[in-house]
Amino acid sequence: MTKSPVAIVPPDVSIRNEAGEVLLFSWPEFVKAICEGSSCFVCGRPRAGNTFNDEHIVPNWVLHAFALHKKAITLPNGRQTVYGNYTIPCCADCNTEMAREFEDVISPLVRAGGDAVQNHVAGGGGQHLFTWMALIFLKLHLNDRRLRKHRNFNDGDDPISVDYTWEHMHHLHAVARAFHIGATVMPEATGSLYVFPIDAGERDFDLLTITDAQTLYLQLGRTGIIAVFDDAHAATTRVMWIIEKINGPVSSFQARELAVHFAMANLDLVNRPRFWTQVSADRKDVLIGGATGPEPLFRQYDQALFGHLMTVAFPVLPEVAGLDRDQAAARLASGDMNFLLDDKLEFVSGHARKSGFKADKGS
Repeated sequence: MTKSPVAIVPPDVSIRNEAGEVLLFSWPEFVKAICEGSSCFVCGRPRAGNTFNDEHIVPNWVLHAFALHKKAITLPNGRQTVYGNYTIPCCADCNTEMAREFEDVISPLVRAGGDAVQNHVAGGGGQHLFTWMALIFLKLHLNDRRLRKHRNFNDGDDPISVDYTWEHMHHLHAVARAFHIGATVMPEATGSLYVFPIDAGERDFDLLTITDAQTLYLQLGRTGIIAVFDDAHAATTRVMWIIEKINGPVSSFQARELAVHFAMANLDLVNRPRFWTQVSADRKDVLIGGATGPEPLFRQYDQALFGHLMTVAFPVLPEVAGLDRDQAAARLASGDMNFLLDDKLEFVSGHARKSGFKADKGS
């Protein structure tokens, strides 16, 4: 960053450089052009006069890597669509830029398997991976404006996004597109990122979003990735006691529960970070940062909230020893079930899972 004078940009003002490129969207323009309009979700260019193509919400290279093009994803309204048709409008220039910025780096790591993604993060690539996750989360939710909330037409034609407060994703959008404008993103402006190994055998791809908690979980082969986008890393602090107990690869079910713990930590965060953007007077430098308290403060554990989030994470219940489907659903919803730790708060390892353990009472 240069030492040019800077100013913190108010949320109702868009800032453009001399070429007319948006450096920061105001809240109103973000909602109108990006969330409710048809502009490119990265640069904000209108469709008229620009070449657009379809950007796959789950990146196309991921679909190829895990043979997903003809497989179905269940949408928030309960309907299904095949991954190959699950796209969002994007201008051709930004589509190419994202491929160069992210696919060329991340796809070889995923194909390499094993510890490659974790080594990338450990070697300083965490923010790069975090941004890629942010783009996927953003695409998933922007597409919900095009989907009906109700499967029954008699219930109205509102989109799924009618329940979203788009302003809550304003900072997420700024961070996700920072690569496009060359902005510097401070660590305080990002969030929790956790990469971990997953057992082989159950599945090789999974995706879970918990919207209100701005949390995304992806399984790519034997690698799990959890990102929380607006917590300034606080959620990791809350979940660390669980992470420290995990001494081996987790199952796919355990990975989803781990995402729930991160999401719940973010929802329980009391002293939330305050994010800001600075633009230099010559409009050549952009800095995105955040302010946090000396340490994160959390509400007391709420078992009912845990149960609610577990029902979000497990719309299809796994097999639970000794319980029929209705009993298992009731326990799950009550927050009285988990898959990561046993009743002694010890990690349920692969050996224990293979020995017949399915679920036990939460703490």
